[in-house]
Amino acid sequence: MDRFFILTNRTKDPEHTFTDQVITYLKDAGKACEEVHPWQEQIADQVGESLEGACLLVLGGDGTVLDAAARLKGLPLPVFAINLGTLGYLAEVDRSGWKEALDLLIKDEYELEDRMMLEGTLEGRDSTAYALNDVVFSRSGSLRLISINVYVDGQFLNTLNADGVIVSTPTGSTAYNLSAGGPIVEPTGSIILMTPICPQSMYARSLVFSAKDLITLELAHSPHGDENEAEASFDGRRKMILREGDRIGVRKSERILRLVRISRQSFLQTLHKKLSRAEVFS
Repeated sequence: MDRFFILTNRTKDPEHTFTDQVITYLKDAGKACEEVHPWQEQIADQVGESLEGACLLVLGGDGTVLDAAARLKGLPLPVFAINLGTLGYLAEVDRSGWKEALDLLIKDEYELEDRMMLEGTLEGRDSTAYALNDVVFSRSGSLRLISINVYVDGQFLNTLNADGVIVSTPTGSTAYNLSAGGPIVEPTGSIILMTPICPQSMYARSLVFSAKDLITLELAHSPHGDENEAEASFDGRRKMILREGDRIGVRKSERILRLVRISRQSFLQTLHKKLSRAEVFS
């Protein structure tokens, strides 16, 4: 790789010390290096048309990678993340191993891994948003449960009475989906997960759908007589406010996130490492 664009989580590197070290190291190696402005919405505007030999270097945690995925807007610019947080599934390298990692990128000793994304469209409003991890359909305002009608490819499946429901990618299976009791899925897979949040049922479980399916979630009439309110959140960032009768269709997007991988560890080895660390921090 010859060109590096750097996106830094300023809260995790407030003095810019680590970022400066990375920039100096890359420039000393004769590589072009440029920071992505934190206020610039579209990274593509800064990168330009040519992606040959280019990489987006993310300094932060999983949240910073999610931010990068949103701002890339489908641009297949390879992303490599150095974790500056406590626990990250999208960043395979911690701060302690950053020099060795950059040496491998400079020598082109890496692999590219594509991750599927979701897109959700609010019917009747021509409003679409995208997510790398998940689309979360949850209650807003009142603490009462909400009723959600679930349709798969236009066919009614069931009505969930719950705090909400998570529609997740394989990448997002280790995020909110995992916290809600959903299954962990190999992240390069091509499926869609649906996990209810605190359902009012002993039998409500996660469901796994084909990546070809369209999952439609409809905010149903409240059984309590008052009007339901809910919101749809995309990777915890963009939100859509919903009223009774509103429907969001969630499907696999044509957009992807292209991750740079340098580790020879299998997914299960990485998972074991991350889950062991999670026990320490719990």
